[in-house]
Amino acid sequence: MGKLRLTPLLTEIKKKLKEDYADDMEDIMSGDLASAVATLKSKASDSEFKDASTKGTEDGVPADEKIGFSSDTPACTKMYPTQAEIGFSNSLDDLVFDKYNQIDNAFSSPAVMASPDGAIPVLCASIGGKIYILDGHHRWSLCFMINPEATMKCDIMEAPSGMDEEGALKVMQTAIAAKAGKVATKPFDGKDLMATSTNEVIKYVEENIVTSAIKKFFKYKPDIFAGSNISSKQELGSPTARKIVAKYVGEVHKQILGMKGDFPRTIMPQAGKSGTTQSDVNKALAAGEINYKEPFGTSESIDKSRWSKLANIKK
Repeated sequence: MGKLRLTPLLTEIKKKLKEDYADDMEDIMSGDLASAVATLKSKASDSEFKDASTKGTEDGVPADEKIGFSSDTPACTKMYPTQAEIGFSNSLDDLVFDKYNQIDNAFSSPAVMASPDGAIPVLCASIGGKIYILDGHHRWSLCFMINPEATMKCDIMEAPSGMDEEGALKVMQTAIAAKAGKVATKPFDGKDLMATSTNEVIKYVEENIVTSAIKKFFKYKPDIFAGSNISSKQELGSPTARKIVAKYVGEVHKQILGMKGDFPRTIMPQAGKSGTTQSDVNKALAAGEINYKEPFGTSESIDKSRWSKLANIKK
């Protein structure tokens, strides 16, 4: 395609598009997370918004939006959820029913918990010396409930100075919108682990845990059986053994209750559900591609057909 020389009219059109995007991004980054996600859901499929959102390296300051990523293995107890609700079943069922080798996974070093998307790291952000979970809360909570002493394999976004966890979530959702042209979220279903009493957790584990799961706790956490009458694997299906593991899980539950996040499940990042991959989103952020902060300028190279259509003039 040929290039169209900028006329005053085209210059004004281009300026208006920049201003619209700048206004949208100012609203997104200055408002709360719920408002930001609502705006992104309404704008993500708009071709002009999507185009501008990927012009971080063409805005006049090519490196200002670059965000570093690293891999690390922080301790479960040093990973802080940003999500308020944590699924009861997501956190306990693979434990009590000994499914998908998750007990073994939680006692691996580092732990990588199985998920429908595979054994992938938890997505976190390093903010003010603390590690905040952005996506992967249920893998974290399951691992925590099995083995709070675990370290977990994480991909960690190095948040720029001055960015808090809400800002990190907004930037992540903006990047998902830019890469996918869509922002999809998930509702919270079922019982909330963070709103359930420890006595109810103990009762659930005691009534449902299978013997094979108890055997794994006997293997990995023999200290919790110390002082009991249990001395062999043949006794691990007994009511006493069930009570021991249930009590252990209950003590862990008391720890996790104090780590509740601030943001509802319905506005949390879901790269895969939105139509992209977390890996592609992270790469775009690391390259400075995502245009989330001023200036919002774009390249002076303008496609003739695009601008001719906008100006409603003949080619």
